Amino acid sequence: MPIYAPTLPPAPELHQGHPPALVLMRFDLTRLWRQKIGRFFGFTFLLVLLWKVARIYIDHLLQTNQAFKPMQDFAKTILTQGADFQADLLNPASYLLWFLVALVGGGLVARDTLYRVRPLMYAHPVAPKDYLLAKLGFASALPFVILLPFALLPWLMSLLLAGLNGPVWATAPLRLLPAMAISSLLMGSLAVGASSMASTPRAGIGWVLGLVLGAGTLASMIHGLTGIKAVDALNPIMLAETWPQLFVGVDHPMVAWLPAVLGTAFHIGLWTFVAARRTRPSEVVI
Repeated sequence: MPIYAPTLPPAPELHQGHPPALVLMRFDLTRLWRQKIGRFFGFTFLLVLLWKVARIYIDHLLQTNQAFKPMQDFAKTILTQGADFQADLLNPASYLLWFLVALVGGGLVARDTLYRVRPLMYAHPVAPKDYLLAKLGFASALPFVILLPFALLPWLMSLLLAGLNGPVWATAPLRLLPAMAISSLLMGSLAVGASSMASTPRAGIGWVLGLVLGAGTLASMIHGLTGIKAVDALNPIMLAETWPQLFVGVDHPMVAWLPAVLGTAFHIGLWTFVAARRTRPSEVVI
């Protein structure tokens, strides 16, 4: 009997089925759901959200109920108003959100590196660009989904109670959603870039936290030594908090427009480039 050389099964039709990037994102979502990691963070974010919604109701009572009129001036002195209030809607314990992004995003690429599964993915039909797009998409979608109720629920509450004259502007979602998208892309690209340099998920978490806190510390030191405020654009935490302020028109944002644009583009470009280089087929077994 002749012995034939082993052959691979026929390659599937790539135009059939779901896009590979969406399939990989679904796998990451399933893994995250099974880990049940969101209970503590979900409870904390829910408390912050309830406070922001309750703030809308309290503001409505102060405006409409005569019994609370004496407290109105006092409330204005301790609670943010105007554009500052709109920007504060997207500030749900920013350090906690960054920690969640590090906890989840730190293992997105590092886990595949540890178990050496990328060679199997790259065999067919997953291309490196599909892999990178899936990881960046998932890491960026996570903070966006978390921030979405903070932009929409207070806005709906304000419209239901006071209409167009409520404390939340009628155009607030048009301003906050683009800011959320930019901040989420910043978080996701940094997390994926840091995870690609780690060999284990735990090391990936350390990489993300180290880069975030290290960049913030470096920016603070340079700002303190030189007095140049634009250097704060190197701080990713400050950048994520600045974009809502810029879009709603806060008088004195944490970072001005030009440094914020340059700093955000620098971080997104740098960490996307690092992730792309570290997830090449030649790097899959390192």
